[in-house]
Amino acid sequence: MVRAVDSNTYDYLHSRQGVIPRAFVWISAKNRETGSIETVGFWNGLDSVEVSVISGVTGSPVSREYHAAGSLLDVGPITRTPELEVRTLRISLSQISEAVQLAVRGYDVRHAPIEIHEGYLDRESRLLIAPPIIDFVGWINGAPINTPAAGGKGSIMLDCVSHSRMLTRTNPAKKSHETQKRRSNDQFRKYNSVANQWQYWWGEREGETMG
Repeated sequence: MVRAVDSNTYDYLHSRQGVIPRAFVWISAKNRETGSIETVGFWNGLDSVEVSVISGVTGSPVSREYHAAGSLLDVGPITRTPELEVRTLRISLSQISEAVQLAVRGYDVRHAPIEIHEGYLDRESRLLIAPPIIDFVGWINGAPINTPAAGGKGSIMLDCVSHSRMLTRTNPAKKSHETQKRRSNDQFRKYNSVANQWQYWWGEREGETMG
């Protein structure tokens, strides 16, 4: 995925003044109790903020609240390529953050959609120079919790996979007889489910070998 950078971000990055990058993580997951879809955001800044970003799904600007106070510990390197290849990513969240605990234990995050934006802070004002740029769109594959020993440090990891994975999925209905016969009663796949059980004898009588 190649990012489209706005003119403000482009100019600032090429002014070589130095930047302060910040990651914004947005999760949409099912509430375990109500079954409704809940959303929660994290970023690696000092205070919780409300930020306008471009949705990775609709492409429209949306305003989102992102929790801070150490809730987002680390976002792994994001590979940016023009090819439609499946990319994996690991995100580390704080185990002691109440917002993180709610997201992982109160919501079912497995296979939940996730978006990651990247923004840059002005070195002097510490304000965003422009709305954060979409960096990753995909799903959460798993959320292993690393419970530390006494005195150790724990974390919650989000193993993510990019939206390109959808291109690797096959639709079994395309190879079924029920689907095929809808096309002018096409019977091409009528015996799909039993054809592998048929036996053929080549160069021999049925059930006997030719000596």
